[in-house]
Amino acid sequence: MREKYINHTQKFADFESSARFDQKYNDQSSSFRFFNSSDCATGNTIAYRRRDFYKISLLKGDYIVHYGDESISVSGLSLSFFSPLVPYTIEVLKEEENAGFIIFTELYYDSFFKSSISLFPIFNGKNKPIYNIPATLIKEVENLFYKIEKQSRSAYVLKDDMIRNHINELMHIAHTLTPVAERNHKLTSKERLYTIFNELLERQFPIDSSKTSYLRTASNFAALLHVHVNYLNRILKEVTGKTTSTLLYERLLKESIILLKHTNWSISEISFSLGFKDVSHFNHFFRKQTNATPSTFRS
Repeated sequence: MREKYINHTQKFADFESSARFDQKYNDQSSSFRFFNSSDCATGNTIAYRRRDFYKISLLKGDYIVHYGDESISVSGLSLSFFSPLVPYTIEVLKEEENAGFIIFTELYYDSFFKSSISLFPIFNGKNKPIYNIPATLIKEVENLFYKIEKQSRSAYVLKDDMIRNHINELMHIAHTLTPVAERNHKLTSKERLYTIFNELLERQFPIDSSKTSYLRTASNFAALLHVHVNYLNRILKEVTGKTTSTLLYERLLKESIILLKHTNWSISEISFSLGFKDVSHFNHFFRKQTNATPSTFRS
């Protein structure tokens, strides 16, 4: 399974509306999902975003994991732990086997254990939580994934308690290992500026209320980043080939389309939620970007 980062927060609920998974996984917990190797071996590209859930992956092959501000080369069998707080993407170089992955919300874990999962050492931000599995632990780790899958399909009333215990075992095993340290690439100052800009931009989304939302301008972003707006524009142009305004408009358009497709809000409500002064300004913006009015697009 190939993963690609795009600029939109992916929520756990996104999986609920996915036709690909609806029927097969409708017996699993509303805040936990397990996907095995056959689910992952479709050859399709699945676009991932900034998430609102935790993810544990077991991969075999050669990969570059772009995590936060660094890219890390991974080879062999690896165990990766991803937090909702850090954007990431996995670039596949040579995929031998995808043993599967699990996703779950913070509440799913925290409702069982006394301390929050965010406080667990592998999520302290000091190390990148990506680990190569030594030969002596391969069977143990694979067996834990098998147990999690088995329980996720079972009708046992306390299966979630067992699953959470297995998740805890995986995290404790990882805690005994040394994180993968081979850096493939470290961001330049220009790339880092873009990364922070993009993170600030993403924090404004998704729009979950039809009330007026405050969306920043290029000057607002420059002030937050403590740089001149002309400098920000020049750096973003060098890194992405696009101006600050273009990046803002593209992200605003993407959110507009999401709201038109996936909410029953009126055009007026969507307009105000995105920070437009009135509906006519929103109509003009949308028509300029898509050659269609919001109403026409929705219908």
